[in-house]
Parts: sequence; C-alpha cells; structure tokens
Amino acid sequence: MKVKLFEYTRRWEKEDFEKEINDFMATVKVLDVKFSGTPSSESFNSVAIVLVLYR
Repeated sequence: MKVKLFEYTRRWEKEDFEKEINDFMATVKVLDVKFSGTPSSESFNSVAIVLVLYR
C-alpha cells in the first residue's frame, strides 16, 4: 500500500485541484480516500487535505 497527500488552499483553483486528484486516481488502484478540512490562520482561508490510499 502507498499513500498520496494532496493539499488545497485558496491559491489553487478548485477545478485544478479536483483534476489533479482525479487524474492521479485514474492511474492507480484506489483502496480508500480520506478528506479533512481545517481553518487556516489567515483570514477567510482554509486548508483541505485529501489522502489517497492506493496500490
């Protein structure tokens, strides 16, 4: 098993972030996906982490 982490902040375009994850997941056998969101210390900002567990 392997793990790949993706981090989303407002610096990304949401569509680009989704595309990067989808493109990666299309190339591997995905076992599980976890999502976590947390507020950032910067005003009106947040961070999202996507963990993909794969083979």
